Amino acid sequence: MKWTIHELIKHVTSDPTFKFSVDFSDKIKEIDDIIDISLVSVEGDYEIYDNEEFIFYMNIECTLKMLCAITLEEVDVKLDLDIEEVLTTYKSDDSIHIEGITIDLLPIIWSNIILEKPMRVTKEGVSLKTDEIVEFSDTEKTNAFANLIEYKK
Repeated sequence: MKWTIHELIKHVTSDPTFKFSVDFSDKIKEIDDIIDISLVSVEGDYEIYDNEEFIFYMNIECTLKMLCAITLEEVDVKLDLDIEEVLTTYKSDDSIHIEGITIDLLPIIWSNIILEKPMRVTKEGVSLKTDEIVEFSDTEKTNAFANLIEYKK
């Protein structure tokens, strides 16, 4: 969702809330471990200080489809994120700098989804069996480079 700074300043006194849905299905082509993503529901509001600092309070909800790390079956991962983002017209270490006169929330929303995505998921009730101990014989423990000594001679 894009707004100009002037639009946001104009609407802050009348209705500073927003609600929209975003389709990020084209973005998951870049991510290997996400199979599918539902429509992302975003709602929230914003505040403006000194016409230079814009604070967005957003709730982001979506469902990711990922593969189980053990069975490779699809698992639904529900994300419900509450985010506060500060954007400023001046450069600061604590905020995102607004370049130009437009504010685009889509890259911010996408980066927060990727940050909150789990590294791996497992299907409910599935666990990796760790009680099996595999022992190797001495002949199997040979060094992979041990045969190179014969070629040196």
